[in-house]
Amino acid sequence: MAVFKHAWDRFHAYAVFESEREAYPQTFSEELNDQCGRILFVISLITTVAWLPYTYLDANLHPEEPLLPLLRMGLSVFSLIIFILHVSKRFPQYNMLFLVLIGAYLAIGCGLITALADADSVYMGGYIFILTVMALVPVDRRYALVIIAASLLTFLVVGRLEHVSFSRTGDRYSLLDLYSATFVAIAFIYLLHNTRLASWLKSRKIEQQSEEMRSDKEKIDNLLLNILPPVVAEELKGHGYVKPVFYPSATIVFTDFVGFTKISETLTPDQLVQELDAAFSRFDRVMDKYGLEKLKTIGDSYMYAGGVPIANATHAIDAVLGALEIQSFVEQINLEKSQSGRPVFEIRIGINTGPLMAGVVGEKKFVYDVWGDSVNLASRMESSGEKGKINISESTCALIKDYFETEARGQVLAKNKGAVSMYFVKKLKKEYSSDAVGLIPNEQFRIIYRTFQEKGLQTKNPAMVN
Repeated sequence: MAVFKHAWDRFHAYAVFESEREAYPQTFSEELNDQCGRILFVISLITTVAWLPYTYLDANLHPEEPLLPLLRMGLSVFSLIIFILHVSKRFPQYNMLFLVLIGAYLAIGCGLITALADADSVYMGGYIFILTVMALVPVDRRYALVIIAASLLTFLVVGRLEHVSFSRTGDRYSLLDLYSATFVAIAFIYLLHNTRLASWLKSRKIEQQSEEMRSDKEKIDNLLLNILPPVVAEELKGHGYVKPVFYPSATIVFTDFVGFTKISETLTPDQLVQELDAAFSRFDRVMDKYGLEKLKTIGDSYMYAGGVPIANATHAIDAVLGALEIQSFVEQINLEKSQSGRPVFEIRIGINTGPLMAGVVGEKKFVYDVWGDSVNLASRMESSGEKGKINISESTCALIKDYFETEARGQVLAKNKGAVSMYFVKKLKKEYSSDAVGLIPNEQFRIIYRTFQEKGLQTKNPAMVN
């Protein structure tokens, strides 16, 4: 029983509701072709066998007309060919054409058979039925009208040649029924055509509105992703809020252009914006390269973090690699500016690693931000640093010192922090670098890096592992 039900479900789905549209029809003709495709399986299957039982009736009622059974068997062969072509799914663009051909054979053939059968009332009833059904088929009305006209013309011409007489009252009544049915069929063809067209236009408008809504939603989602990290944006969309998360270990980086205010006085507003846009756009690409999270820009200050919002075991290394590339970029740009006599932007970078909280603040103009003493200390690392150098805290140094060359600065006074141990990070150690300046990690470094990643995945809250 279950097998039978499964087979029936497959047949029902294929025969009538074969599949969802891959694309909404762009023209009314495509819409009709799609509708024809949804019923062509059943129609071609029915017409393959529908006329075969009547061959026995033809042989008994009109044995003198051998063409009658041939016409009926011809419909079966013709419909079977179309059925096979349709099932092959190689010609979906011809669904309406296939249905038109079946309808033309059926209607014209029925008119011919009825005329050859001397307009016998038994045959007239079937002929009228076929003409009426033609009004329901979702083909272009021009094709339907041509088929009905050709069928009726065939019946009248062949009937004339066969000397069919409508002298009896019953015959004239049947002829009147035929004309009435033809008139009704034509009326319904126009009515259903206009109904289908209006329905398609309305559906098309709804589809266009839906497409606009999808496009607007995509733009909004992309805008949200430009403001918030993807995982945070998904949480905000799903719950309407973002729960603050505690990170036991993350790395915060602050960058600042030294003497920016004085330099900005020598530039026009447009030039200033262009300079910052060029620099920060490059910084953004560095964030993508090392899997870092840009937090915000305030004036000429750029802030980013490693290990948030997705915790990882390599955040300190990632943050330092990003800082080294930013430093190298600024040095290169400054060299070009010096050669052309333009003012240069000297950068100062500060880094600290430690615990912090992260989340979204506010109800409008959402901002993903971080809080904690570790963040404050990272800011002090930047303000206590020197231009053109990367100043890191002791906690960051402990995590990266085996792989990067560092220079101890000793205890340095920091605002509201007192004396703090600080270090300059210079470059990758020679044994871990594939270039002379120590910016590009070599394969040995990458192996160690992947080891850290794997160890981090095995812990609930990954932090840098030594």
